[in-house]
Amino acid sequence: MQSVVLEFDSRRGLDDAVTHLWDQVGMSGELVSQRLPEGRYRLEIVSEKPLRGPTLEKAGGRVVAD
Repeated sequence: MQSVVLEFDSRRGLDDAVTHLWDQVGMSGELVSQRLPEGRYRLEIVSEKPLRGPTLEKAGGRVVAD
């Protein structure tokens, strides 16, 4: 299992990342999203299989924890 936290400046970026991970990559695991007080969005990813660096880069956002 792999755990990664990404942050996004917009809801659109978050939605695009979720679509990329579920529909295009076929990721299995858990995704949890939340809006932060300062207006950004956080996506917590717990993947059953390791996600490669290029996959996370295509998802977008900033990695804040891995």
